[in-house]
Amino acid sequence: MLPIAPRPTRRTRSKHGGKKLTIEERLLAAMERMLEQGQRYVSLSVEELAAEAGMSRGTFYSHFRDKNELIARLMSLITDEIVDSAGSWLGTAPDGERPLRKDMEATMVGVSKTFRKHRAILSAFADSARQDDALGQQFQKMMDTICGRCRAAIAAVSRSGAARPGTGDDEADALSWFVVTYLGRFSPLREGEDLARLTKAVALICASAIFADEQS
Repeated sequence: MLPIAPRPTRRTRSKHGGKKLTIEERLLAAMERMLEQGQRYVSLSVEELAAEAGMSRGTFYSHFRDKNELIARLMSLITDEIVDSAGSWLGTAPDGERPLRKDMEATMVGVSKTFRKHRAILSAFADSARQDDALGQQFQKMMDTICGRCRAAIAAVSRSGAARPGTGDDEADALSWFVVTYLGRFSPLREGEDLARLTKAVALICASAIFADEQS
């Protein structure tokens, strides 16, 4: 198991350039620590989360109505981080530019790092989403964002003539779910060369599905 992130303190904040963590960041870190320690998401109370984050229950409720509103915000933060870590593949490319096949492996390395960082909370959300409608909606919203960005990227490749004929939205959605499900499940379990082989394999599968054979 990877090491658990320590509870934020004035000393640890000073090591990060004095950056003060936001309320959302403190609660996200607190929830991930508690999940890493074996607690179940569904049983976490607002009081427990607030205490672990080093804030009062009143401070929590001054920012969020309830745990569901917190979850919506946390999922938004994680979604943004996934998109940012994917580089050109999920980011907004300048007009006239398109994602390149050679960038696919770097994308999977970046995404796997985000999944490893947030492994506990993403795993808990994916599992609990089947029983919790509010959580399921937030997980679906994250996937809709990722699928939409992937659709746009593949459309740009298609416009350039570099994509396999017929590659479109269905392929984008299938690949998005494959990457999130597979890397989310297995990248936290791999280290070093094993992790490198995993990300390279996922990159090869995605690139082969998107690009025409003659492209490099």
